[in-house]
Amino acid sequence: MKKQLEKKNFFPIIYHRPYVVFVSDYLSNITNSLLLFKKRFVISNFLSDFFITKKLNFNRKKIFVWSVQRDRGLNKLVEIWVNNIYQRDKSLKLYIFGVNIKKLKSELKFLKSKNIFFYGRVSKSKLKSTYLNSLAMICLGYDETFCLNALEANSCGLPIITFGKTALKKYSISNYNSIIAKNFDDLENKIFYLLSLNKYKKNKLIKDSFNHSKKFRLSIISKQWVKLLKTI
Repeated sequence: MKKQLEKKNFFPIIYHRPYVVFVSDYLSNITNSLLLFKKRFVISNFLSDFFITKKLNFNRKKIFVWSVQRDRGLNKLVEIWVNNIYQRDKSLKLYIFGVNIKKLKSELKFLKSKNIFFYGRVSKSKLKSTYLNSLAMICLGYDETFCLNALEANSCGLPIITFGKTALKKYSISNYNSIIAKNFDDLENKIFYLLSLNKYKKNKLIKDSFNHSKKFRLSIISKQWVKLLKTI
């Protein structure tokens, strides 16, 4: 279904009028209402068992993570990091996963000197290990139909620093599993706000992020599917 929509191949959809399940209210709302689906439903994506964490780590390193393959907003983040964030605290590190590094080869050495590290695509094991040892994921929320990265990060006790756009608007709960910034200038403020929290508040944010992810475990989401299939 998703591929048919992306290809704008609407005739089979109109002809067959299928039931359709969206992974978020956001995705349902932006899908053309003129497509005469028999009925629409929303059931969230579920958390992979691989990212379920049995023991949380409360001794985090001063690492912030970007793991969205799309790079919208990344150039601005890097600019702010180089000019502002790194200048304020040279012990902070920014790890960037999933982004094509071939375009950046000439810049990688300079960016590394500012504690910005590009890793390209890595294994799930590398991601999980990083999530468990970092302070926050930066996931701005551009073009997210659900954002599994945010859910996987939360499951490792990693809160999200976000603009709360698209599907992350509903997923993100301020000062619970996420810290919501108004814009790029405020993003810098939120990073240092997180750093300023005492141990109790940081640990609570880790626990709350982890607890939020429990709502999306397969055992819960599968019940929604069973309930749906019984009604159609």
